Amino acid sequence: MKAFPVLLTMLVCCGVLRAEEPVRERIEWIDIWVTDAEKSELPRVLFVGDSITRGYFGGAEKHLAGKAYCARLTTSKCVSDPTFNDDLLLLLKQYKFSVIHFNNGLHGWGYTEEQYESGLAETFRVLKEHAGDTTLIWTTTTPVRESSNLQAFEARTERVKVRNQSAARIMEQHGIAIDDLFELVKDHPEWQSRDGVHFNGSGNEALAKQVADSVLKHLPKP
Repeated sequence: MKAFPVLLTMLVCCGVLRAEEPVRERIEWIDIWVTDAEKSELPRVLFVGDSITRGYFGGAEKHLAGKAYCARLTTSKCVSDPTFNDDLLLLLKQYKFSVIHFNNGLHGWGYTEEQYESGLAETFRVLKEHAGDTTLIWTTTTPVRESSNLQAFEARTERVKVRNQSAARIMEQHGIAIDDLFELVKDHPEWQSRDGVHFNGSGNEALAKQVADSVLKHLPKP
């Protein structure tokens, strides 16, 4: 993983700062799951994300069976939250991961897009410091649809696009692979659940397959 000093310097010099106080949601949650924690024969993969990640995790784990052990850290916290990296460190200090497949973008609407980009840069600094030579894959955030008309995107999708663009600038500048799940699902409203945010069985399977394929490309050779 490459260093991020130029980006971090730009963010500080431009006055874009990480939020000092968290913007709370009505319900906040975190879900940490480590499969085969006692084993060490295969490389270990960490999926970081939210309920979308939790939805496709089981399918991705099945696709990776016999090739990698899988873990997840899914949470309602946004990378802009000043405590987000504390939760991430819970796993990074306990396990060695060969690949981290990372997404964050569907929570934290109370933060500005500048705070989102700054928070993401700070999380990358933490990953560089604590994840060593782990390969990082960034995952684009999926769109939000109108629950009453799944053919139409909800207004928040415009903010999702902005966040994806911010993340792409960081990833492309430093040669980080991007798994474009937004592009995968954008023309498939039939994969969406009725709430317009999550995915049904077909959608989660499509996501799981692409995610697993993305991870397989970056697993260390036996």
